Amino acid sequence: MRILVIRLSSIGDIILTQSVVAELRELFPEAEIYFLCKPEYQALPELFGLNLKIIPYSKSFSWHINLTKQSYDLVIDLHNKFSTWLIRNLIRSPKKAIYNKQHKLRKRIVRGDHSISIESTVRLYYSALERLFPDKFSSTYSIRYPVLHPELIPEEIEITPRIYPDRKLIALFPGAAHNTKIWQIDNWKKLIEDCHNEYEFRIYGNQSDYELTRSLNAVFDDVKNLCGKLNLRQLTAEINACDAIISGDTGPMHLAAALRKTQIAIFGGTHPRLGFAPLNDKAIVLTADLACQPCSLHGRNKCPKGTFECMKQITPEMVEKALENIFIEDN
Repeated sequence: MRILVIRLSSIGDIILTQSVVAELRELFPEAEIYFLCKPEYQALPELFGLNLKIIPYSKSFSWHINLTKQSYDLVIDLHNKFSTWLIRNLIRSPKKAIYNKQHKLRKRIVRGDHSISIESTVRLYYSALERLFPDKFSSTYSIRYPVLHPELIPEEIEITPRIYPDRKLIALFPGAAHNTKIWQIDNWKKLIEDCHNEYEFRIYGNQSDYELTRSLNAVFDDVKNLCGKLNLRQLTAEINACDAIISGDTGPMHLAAALRKTQIAIFGGTHPRLGFAPLNDKAIVLTADLACQPCSLHGRNKCPKGTFECMKQITPEMVEKALENIFIEDN
């Protein structure tokens, strides 16, 4: 049996598909399961621990023509956009399924209906399984938490050496794709200043986060800034080596959750009720829970009210206390 699962991007969304792929592997232990994603993300399904064959996506005409020669017994599209619609229709398969994105429900939440919430994006992904296997899956079926297997990270991947081996190593992810997901940079600076002698901090992110964060390691020269210096495999290995991760609502938040790392997630313009909370028993979620949250599904460039109270109400002291409580519980 040949099964194809499609999710082109991005970090968090691909990680969250692991639960569905794990269900498929349990249902069809002998099947050949293929995972289609953009090449820059293929390091993630490689860590699913499910014996997958990765297909790198390409926009080229020849790549799409080659799809017409492929056949699968089952195709599950967990992206459900025009480019994946085209892929689905080029591939021969007797069974095809997409997932329910719950657009209307999410719009109601963004418009201020606090009486409803989405358990998780993983729950939405399971809607594809419900359509294909109604006798096995239903809306009350308990979802799996996504998990990545760090033991599958290639051995040649080197970890940045610690400066203070006797301190807890804390990974900071100050950046995000949208401004309303970014905790103010002065808060990150205050956090580092207050706890500098207690923890070893390290700053992570992509290249675009470097300008945002360069002032943070300027305060203390022993705070390494690795923004834009790591590929996805290296970043995964680095997160796995840290003792705790602090981030906003971003892909690395889900990466830390799937690695079962202790973490603090700070939500501003988005909100866990949209289904984006980290699926991790070791996670602490900080949110102001204002009436105007969430103001958007994936974040905005600026606060619609011009106040940004959702992030201002999350103080460095709150994050410091959460961090302290985490390690008290660990001991």
